[in-house]
Amino acid sequence: MRLARFVIGLALVVGLLALSGPVQADPDRRDPGSSRASMQGPATTTQSTSDALSRKALQKPRRYSPAPGVVFNAALGGRADKNRVFAKIVASINHAPKRSRIRIVSWNIMSHTAVNALLRAQARGVKIRVLMDNTNLVDIPNPGFRRLKAGLKRGNQHRKQSRRSYAKTCIHSCRGERGAAHTKMYLFSQTGKAKHVVMEGSANLTVAGAQNQWNDLYTWVDNHELYNFAVRVYHQMWGDTPVQQQFAELSTGKDALGFTPLFGPGGRTKAPELSLLEPVTCTGAKDAGHDGRTIIRAAPDVIRNERGMRVARRLRELWAQGCDVRLAYTVMGIDVYRFLHQPTARGVIPMRHLVQDFNGDGEFDNYFHLKALTINGVWNGNPTTYVTLQGSSNWSGYAAVSDENFGVIARRSITLKYQHFIDHWYVNFPKSVPLLRRVDSRTVDPYAHVDMD
Repeated sequence: MRLARFVIGLALVVGLLALSGPVQADPDRRDPGSSRASMQGPATTTQSTSDALSRKALQKPRRYSPAPGVVFNAALGGRADKNRVFAKIVASINHAPKRSRIRIVSWNIMSHTAVNALLRAQARGVKIRVLMDNTNLVDIPNPGFRRLKAGLKRGNQHRKQSRRSYAKTCIHSCRGERGAAHTKMYLFSQTGKAKHVVMEGSANLTVAGAQNQWNDLYTWVDNHELYNFAVRVYHQMWGDTPVQQQFAELSTGKDALGFTPLFGPGGRTKAPELSLLEPVTCTGAKDAGHDGRTIIRAAPDVIRNERGMRVARRLRELWAQGCDVRLAYTVMGIDVYRFLHQPTARGVIPMRHLVQDFNGDGEFDNYFHLKALTINGVWNGNPTTYVTLQGSSNWSGYAAVSDENFGVIARRSITLKYQHFIDHWYVNFPKSVPLLRRVDSRTVDPYAHVDMD
């Protein structure tokens, strides 16, 4: 389906819903999973907690089924808050039965608990495929992924070729010519009593994803059409060869799943966030904000380059027109930053930098890692639209040429969950502690532990 048909389809979906009721640094990419943040004490707590949750779930294997919908984790709070995303993925691995299939692609994989779960799954007869970006194998120490790759190879002994399991990397974008394998997707033919399970969002399979980031994970259960579509795209990723139609997406009613790079035979495709923002009208919303203002919450993690500037222009324009806009970000290009700080007649668009340096060393330790956009109000003339864009894709030029996943969910309850989650942390995000005197802010890279694209 071409992007134009996708937008038309969304307009039909929200129409049906109405009837039913109401920075400065510039390195290419880094991730806490590749930093010492993922190696320190908190990682042990996260791993042991996930193991305990997984063992508890295994006590009642027949009753287990991953809940559909969204879950969020927070880098602060109790163990359950931190592990909500990570533990759901690991529990689903642990409940995959014999002769089922697991397919995973994650930009980085760095977790003792996850590796152990995958090796146990293979031992009980699950067929496994795991993909990761090659930079996280050659540029940093990654003994966990090497152990996984070697362990799966050993476990293939005495197995038929059709039942063997493998882990490997993509050199750049698996389905494109540049970029990275930045997708975060977890596919299960069966886990517990659930079949055709698709999980995707902003979370890599790393300890840092739970310990140092705020992430989301969206789950579809028993959606055979969406699952088969995701499997077909995964097969293309596994081939690690550029395909002609790199942009791919499928709508199954209220939900759509898509993949980039943003290229096809006809050239570059418009980015999903721009396609969603263009038909927005700021006034006349029903059951939305004050005085019928359309509510927009933008949490892109990274917003920069030409793609980021296009989104910034539209967000600023919508703010000037009266929309209720908030922008929460981790990395912002200098030109985008300067542009967004130019006041409109309503003042400067509300925005917050959601990063935390908790030990005063000048480097950000915790940060918002969602890549989400919510619209609650008037869209394409419909005054009761609720739609959310989420996934792995930042709003940057590098993301446009990378393997990324995105979901578009036209559901009221889901949109409000994302909106409230963003609003909560926009208001309550933890402050950084003052810099220690011995820290020279001129030589310290504050983004040393941050995924930059």
